[in-house]
Amino acid sequence: MLRRFLNHEQYSVFTGDITDAQAIRLQHELSRLMIPGDRVTEIRAANRQNIEVSHLAKSEAGKGELKRTPLDDHRRDFTVL
Repeated sequence: MLRRFLNHEQYSVFTGDITDAQAIRLQHELSRLMIPGDRVTEIRAANRQNIEVSHLAKSEAGKGELKRTPLDDHRRDFTVL
């Protein structure tokens, strides 16, 4: 499913423009495929000044939707991005 929506830039790095509906479908697919301990870093950018970074992680029990943890390091330290 990743290749349908995104470009494979390098090992484990995918980029592209997707709709909100495609992002939701992608998150459901990741939730199905990921195992406890796996983590995905998601970066959403509407433009250069409007960037959201989150970690998506599977719960230790391995059930349910992915947990989204917002990150804001890039807002405090310009060297992160």
